[in-house]
Amino acid sequence: MILITGATGLTGSALVREFGRQGRTARALVRDPAKGRAERDAAGLTTVRADLLVPDTLAPALDGVETVVLISSADDRMVEAQGNLIDAAVGAGVRHIVKVSGLGADPDSPFRFGRYHAQVEQHLRAARVSATVLRPSQFMQVYYREVPTMLADGTFAQPLGDTRLAPVDVEDVARIAFAAATGPAPEGGETAVHPLTGPEALAMTEVCAILTEIVGRPIRYVDLAPEEKYRRLVASGIPPRFADDLDDLFRLRREGGPETRVDTAAFKRFGLRPTAFAQFAHRSAAVFRGETTPDLLWASGWLEPGAHSHSGG
Repeated sequence: MILITGATGLTGSALVREFGRQGRTARALVRDPAKGRAERDAAGLTTVRADLLVPDTLAPALDGVETVVLISSADDRMVEAQGNLIDAAVGAGVRHIVKVSGLGADPDSPFRFGRYHAQVEQHLRAARVSATVLRPSQFMQVYYREVPTMLADGTFAQPLGDTRLAPVDVEDVARIAFAAATGPAPEGGETAVHPLTGPEALAMTEVCAILTEIVGRPIRYVDLAPEEKYRRLVASGIPPRFADDLDDLFRLRREGGPETRVDTAAFKRFGLRPTAFAQFAHRSAAVFRGETTPDLLWASGWLEPGAHSHSGG
């Protein structure tokens, strides 16, 4: 049995869909069984109610499980939550843990969640369980966040200068996670680490050229001052601490962080082909044209009245 945690979030939902497409059964761990139930039912997944922050709830969820795909929210207690799951999984005899981490996971990262992911990876290695760590780059889906402004004034405003980024489609992350979870585990309690990026590093002007074609009107890149981007994030409802995190992440990207370099070796390893940004944009044309909103508003930055976004950048 395979257990998927974080099954109602952006990455977890994509993985649920992939299991459905592949006709493979799995168990989804969720705190709120009502959330996303229709999608899990359609995919043929069973649901178990548990909370990564309540260790006593984890043993029943792990009963009979051989492989865990570890995903959870990027929040203040991520290290605690994922550490609890790792400990419970080892105690339950789980043979393989597939952790969805982040590109640039490093104890010394200037980005808080880069440090958090590194701490979880260290915990995983110390547990001496066979593990596969997937380190995706920026998700292509985060560009949805810019659609309201883009359609209002024709600008795509980012504090990135002439930085080139190699974002990855979250659906590709799900395909890799599925392949890792259903394939052989690393031998002897080893940890295999796989960076995941898209097949090209694009400047924001190149992103805008693609979006111009999709939207059918000119989209112009504006190299926004970091302090102005911060102000806009907070004004849109992003909590100030999370806006600080995004400010750190934008600075890392401007300085040539790992998301600026293409690395598609994992796709070759698992026999898959990465999605180019233009392919993703064409598939998402209705979102970029404002004809529909993304399914997961928290992941896109599109805010409902009184809501807050808690997604990464």
